[in-house]
Amino acid sequence: MSPPAIALYDVVLFVHVIAVVAGFGVIFTYPMITAMAERRGAADRAFLFRMQNKVGDRMIIPSLVVIILAGIYLTIDRWDFGEPWIGATLLIALLLGALGGVFFSPNERRLAELSEQEASTGEAPGPEYASRLTRLKFAQRAGMGLVTLAVFLMITKPGA
Repeated sequence: MSPPAIALYDVVLFVHVIAVVAGFGVIFTYPMITAMAERRGAADRAFLFRMQNKVGDRMIIPSLVVIILAGIYLTIDRWDFGEPWIGATLLIALLLGALGGVFFSPNERRLAELSEQEASTGEAPGPEYASRLTRLKFAQRAGMGLVTLAVFLMITKPGA
């Protein structure tokens, strides 16, 4: 008996899902890791923000490219770009990519710099640090919400 054939669609769907897990799973740990780093000190916070920036550059953005390309293939193969759930998830993916470049990356780098400065001088972080951190935490939670919404839409396919 020969093994059942695996369709290309199923392989691409697997790649699509794994890219979501690899690229975005880690963001759900950021609130906990940030809280832990805040209690430990400036050097740990600097490391955290540098790490988040590297994860964004080397995992999230490349995974997002794979997610979008695989999603385009999946849509062309079996779906229609006019489906609202497809348009919404594509919009979310593009929005997350844009936020990575124009918001997350520059703020993580700046928070790392401010934390490194605090670690070397011993001076408490100023209002810029607090303001950027508050905005970053809010944006991280919004990003988690967007990822959750996209996964919900992809699984339930409302209207399909």
